[in-house]
Amino acid sequence: MRAVNLNNYGGTENFEVVDVSQPTPSEGEVLIRVGYAGLRWGDIMQRNGFPTRERVTPFIGGQEAAGVIEATGPGVSADWKGRRVVAMVPNGAFGEYCVAAEQTLFDVPDSVSLDTALAYPINLRTAYMLVYEWAKVQPGETVLVHAAAGGVGHLAVQIMKRKLWDVRVIGIVSSKEKEDLLLADGCDYTINRKTQDYVEEVNKICGPKFTGFKLGGQQGGGVDVSMNGVSGETLQRDPRVIRKRGRWVIYGYAGGRGELDTSAYGYDGITIMPFSSLAWLGTEADARARTFVRDWLKTERLVTPQVYKLEDVAKAQDDMEAGRTTGKVVFQISQ
Repeated sequence: MRAVNLNNYGGTENFEVVDVSQPTPSEGEVLIRVGYAGLRWGDIMQRNGFPTRERVTPFIGGQEAAGVIEATGPGVSADWKGRRVVAMVPNGAFGEYCVAAEQTLFDVPDSVSLDTALAYPINLRTAYMLVYEWAKVQPGETVLVHAAAGGVGHLAVQIMKRKLWDVRVIGIVSSKEKEDLLLADGCDYTINRKTQDYVEEVNKICGPKFTGFKLGGQQGGGVDVSMNGVSGETLQRDPRVIRKRGRWVIYGYAGGRGELDTSAYGYDGITIMPFSSLAWLGTEADARARTFVRDWLKTERLVTPQVYKLEDVAKAQDDMEAGRTTGKVVFQISQ
């Protein structure tokens, strides 16, 4: 079968389209004929060996697959055969076939195409967790969303503007086109990080926050919540706009790891939450998120993903790292 190997950790030049043997499902697994594979920031992290390089290269990349189940392994009901699913896998989605554990499968409704479906079981689940379970956004609050036109950020904006009442959303993006996209989805304010200083712009919108010991519990301006999937240098800047007793959800590293020094805002009472949806798999919150995704697929207007060819995995990852992609990115594997 055709697949994309990662031959060594590092740059995208290490990807290679190869012919390899079709995998066989083991205990508790299914074999999926992959129609589309998804791209998320975790793939870029994996390529760079973060957080671990334990997997021996070469291996087939890709952690999200959408397709049709062709076979089931021992311990898995044959009823799965022929069903359209999205699956989260540790690697192997960038190939015409992949194996996935049964517990990671998500049924795709007949009314939803496989490429569109990839935008939701993982990204929308994370966006749901951001809004409802982690930040616990409340009416009357102001929320700052980094990478607000990305796969997770865009859906978080849609949730807050479609499902919540009286929540003011500020989205940070990297182009005029992405600003237009967010404004069409009801985002209250947009900030272009390439042409504007987001700290200055937030202060213009909300007023400056009150900070430090002398002002006690007075909050001033600023945002109630920052949803930050970027990290990097924003870890030094976000505390300048998060008001006292605000919440700071850090869920990604698109801008690099960065460092936290809490001494400058130690009197501000900011709740700092470094989160990953992986830590919630199998919990009641995860069950609520899955129900939310199923309902959304049935009732909401869905996004159209950005589609690349399988052989363009390197280009797509370069584009995502450079901020040239919008929303969900997928690869067409087969018809």
